[in-house]
Amino acid sequence: MQQDALDDLKLFSQARGTRLAELPGYACDSMAGRGITVYVIDTGINPNHPVSVDGLSRQIRLIHFQEFRNIPGSINWLHLPGDPPIRNDVDGHGTCVTSKVVGPTYGVAKGANIVVVKVNEVDEMVSISDYIAAWGVVARDMNGFDLWGKAVVITTLVGEQPRSLIL
Repeated sequence: MQQDALDDLKLFSQARGTRLAELPGYACDSMAGRGITVYVIDTGINPNHPVSVDGLSRQIRLIHFQEFRNIPGSINWLHLPGDPPIRNDVDGHGTCVTSKVVGPTYGVAKGANIVVVKVNEVDEMVSISDYIAAWGVVARDMNGFDLWGKAVVITTLVGEQPRSLIL
């Protein structure tokens, strides 16, 4: 039981008929996500991202200095053909999404393996061809590692700031 869980994380363990205010925390299996690979098609991640508690109405005991420090799963990267293999996240959106999957503080499936599929933005826009190419990169990787039925793909084109596709 994760006692310090935020409400959006508690929702995942909310039984039918239970009020959110009645939940003591986030109930999750300690093996949640193990053996599963999650592909995150987004702006990348910052593996050294500090845990942020800004704007919370209550105290959280910080056990982890960095959101992805000591996670049980692995973090690997895929880049689109022709893109430089830069491992960063300039706008932070991909870091936020990945944190909600495997982060020790906010993650739903804390034991999953992550594959970051970095799609570069230009002026907060992603080209449709890059977006489609990212799905091709994921499919090739899943074939190469026989991950069909053992993987999840997450992609978000709209986050904290509006994004659009260049057609």
